[in-house]
Amino acid sequence: MYLGMLTVSPLEQARGIGKKLLSAAEKYATDQKCPAIEMTVISIRHELILWYQKHGYYKTGEMKPFPADEKFGIPKQALEFVVLQKEVRSS
Repeated sequence: MYLGMLTVSPLEQARGIGKKLLSAAEKYATDQKCPAIEMTVISIRHELILWYQKHGYYKTGEMKPFPADEKFGIPKQALEFVVLQKEVRSS
């Protein structure tokens, strides 16, 4: 299962909301018998990557390009995505 666009408002962070959303996504993946969850995180978001790693996700070693589309804005530096994954078990 691909998990994308999981966000919590900065005003609401550090209240456990992200952890609850992630837990719900993992339960859904398990219920759907998905063997793993995959996601991409912008490589410069080191603190976010560490947060996901703390919750059992690991870097697959795969990198994906950031879309070169003006509708996403014009990056001030080269950006790419880090692919993270976590295996989930069926109940």
